[in-house]
Amino acid sequence: MTDGSLRLAITLGLLSLFVVLEYVVPARRSVLDMRRTVRQAGMALIGSVLARLALGGGLACVATYADAHALGVFNQISWPMWAAIVLSFLALDLAIWAQHLALHRLPFLWRLHRVHHSDTAMDVSTALRFHPLEILLSLGLKVIIVMMLGAPAVAVFAFEIALGAGALFNHANIALPNWLERPLRVFFVTPALHLIHHSPDPIETNSNYGFSFSFWDRIFRTYRGVRLDADGLIGLETWRRGEDQKLAAMLLGPFK
Repeated sequence: MTDGSLRLAITLGLLSLFVVLEYVVPARRSVLDMRRTVRQAGMALIGSVLARLALGGGLACVATYADAHALGVFNQISWPMWAAIVLSFLALDLAIWAQHLALHRLPFLWRLHRVHHSDTAMDVSTALRFHPLEILLSLGLKVIIVMMLGAPAVAVFAFEIALGAGALFNHANIALPNWLERPLRVFFVTPALHLIHHSPDPIETNSNYGFSFSFWDRIFRTYRGVRLDADGLIGLETWRRGEDQKLAAMLLGPFK
């Protein structure tokens, strides 16, 4: 089994698990809409195909290339393998946090990212709703970071698995019991924390940028643990029309 097929199997397995949990322990009333789900899946498929065309071997192959050609910090200095793995994982996660911040702060990047925030409901399918150009930009950033670090292939593979799993988990419409939610959110992003990020209130939307770890937001003071929006609205208020939710509209929206 190749790295790509293993990642796909894990992603589909986790997606199925969270769909079941959304039915068993939902945090909010389910908004099950097959057309919406198909559109989200269509966005993910287009993004995956473009990423595959841009980087056929995957990010782990970039790490293998860097290792073979002694590129990057960890290939220039003798580091213990465990340290290189841990530091590479954390550096990649911090880079994705910083990218997420930039997607909100820079207008031309926000035009791409608002496609994700225009979803008027939030469940595990929302984790599939990213504009293909945003996916390509994110891939380019990760390639640069991996090459600069000389990150071990095992760290890159583990990071990609964790990033995908974290995105599915924190978008899922599942209610965690308080005994698990409270200690978990100290270090990790939970669905309740990420729900705040999908609020229509700009104060809330511009917070909680982490996908895996919550401590980056604590360190950089962008953490918000209490939701201000009492009525529970989700998504951008200016993108609530039915025509804005169609696949073509999502793909062309950043250019309008």
